Amino acid sequence: MDKRFDRAYSFHLLETTNNRFKLFIVLTALTLLCGCWDVKEINLRTPPLLIGIAKGNDDEYRVTLYVPITQRGKTASRIVTGKGNSIFNILQQMQTNSDDALDYSQVQFILIQNNLAENEEEMGKLVRLLMEMEQLPSKALVTITDEGIEKMLSNIDKVTGAQIISIHEFFNKGEWAPEVSSTRILEFYGSLYSYTKDINVPIVISGKDTVLRFEGSALFKKEKMVGRINPKENLLVNLFHHRNATGEIESLGSADMIVKNSSLHIKSSMKKDEPLVSCDLKLKIRVMERKEGVTDKQIHEELEKLIEKQFKRIFEQAQENKSDIFGFGQHFRNRIQYQELKSWREEYYPKLKVNFQVHVSYL
Repeated sequence: MDKRFDRAYSFHLLETTNNRFKLFIVLTALTLLCGCWDVKEINLRTPPLLIGIAKGNDDEYRVTLYVPITQRGKTASRIVTGKGNSIFNILQQMQTNSDDALDYSQVQFILIQNNLAENEEEMGKLVRLLMEMEQLPSKALVTITDEGIEKMLSNIDKVTGAQIISIHEFFNKGEWAPEVSSTRILEFYGSLYSYTKDINVPIVISGKDTVLRFEGSALFKKEKMVGRINPKENLLVNLFHHRNATGEIESLGSADMIVKNSSLHIKSSMKKDEPLVSCDLKLKIRVMERKEGVTDKQIHEELEKLIEKQFKRIFEQAQENKSDIFGFGQHFRNRIQYQELKSWREEYYPKLKVNFQVHVSYL
């Protein structure tokens, strides 16, 4: 009896051990399989880093991808263009027809041709689409060009040798080029729904010996392009958006100087129903060259008048088009009731008085 019991107990232990071992094998296999179905390996993904968008004379959209490709340790590039009646469908079709898995999550730049950017309805639809596409990063930079996009990308490729980082560095030079600005998809999208702030979008073309040439910025009122400003004027707009003029070189004819530091103080107030703003721009400069007999006082006064005149011209243009690119309305969010802020562009902004003064001193 005891022997039969011992044999039965031993058989039970062996069977239990085998079952546990089988369960372990199954669970291990499931763990290895988990997350691998329908997923492309990273090295098989193709990440386009720039998307160009234009609209042809035939009313068809043209979408161009700039795709760096690494083969045998060398970086090449591929420029692919698709056509169709829908930007979203073109991008989807490109994914379907691609040999590898096109991954739009690494896109850094959206390049828009001017004929599309100047169309208010088209621009509004495009910005909303870019924001709503889950694969596209909202931090991607938006730029406008007057060139044909395919030609421009071919020129860029010749200069950079597929080093897309050169384009990224162009928009992040800091004090090396304080007049250059950058605008992200998220910022443009936010301006469509803002009552008190509009946006400027950089305009670029391909350079002959450099990756890009900065041509200034397009001024927008929501999705409508209402004007353009040159690089020097764009620097002034940058100052109102917490940028610095450090590194800017100014030439007056009588003297050349470099800005070593800048600060801008803005004070807002209301007089009855009229908004008032006082702006004091302080610049510390270092004179590099001057003509014989030119005094410090003459340099100060000439530079102050030049910048004040530049501001007056830009502000009058923006105010006429009801485009608050300086963001003055932001300073009245606590002074005007929320319901009335909706009428900022139409009721308050046209009456806005700005006292803009420049104070130049030596470092």
